[in-house]
Amino acid sequence: MSNTTKKTYEQRAASEPTQLHKDFADWIYRETGVRPDLKSVQLAVSLRMDFQASEDNQKSLTARKAAAAKKAADAKAAKIAKAKATLAKLQAEIAAEETAADQPAEKPAPAAKKTAPSKTSAATATPTRKATAKAVSAPVTPKAPARRTRRTATPAVALTATKA
Repeated sequence: MSNTTKKTYEQRAASEPTQLHKDFADWIYRETGVRPDLKSVQLAVSLRMDFQASEDNQKSLTARKAAAAKKAADAKAAKIAKAKATLAKLQAEIAAEETAADQPAEKPAPAAKKTAPSKTSAATATPTRKATAKAVSAPVTPKAPARRTRRTATPAVALTATKA
């Protein structure tokens, strides 16, 4: 800090509060119920911009921005890790379902007496393993809802002709 700057700060501090400073102090009291010291209000108003431009404040701002960026990066990494864990869980479930579908179906115990299948029993027989695998692997897609259209407004010319 140079001597001229220090002198300027000392001169500002030694000067008397202006009407603006008094009005500001009164406004603070009306709004908050706290009566501030008039000299403190004067110094705060006079030196605020110098403080904001100071090296100390700039270092503080840089540190806060870096901390906020680190926090955002950590949150993003946690979100990605959670998504990967969910994906791995779902892939494990899919793999388990696929291995279960690949296992041969249990054969029912043989009947004591075999009879010739009738036409009705052939229609209701259980599907083959290939048919079951196709049914399991085929994705079920819901039918798209029917598109609805709006009714167009009646032209103003037609309305005036019918009212007359």
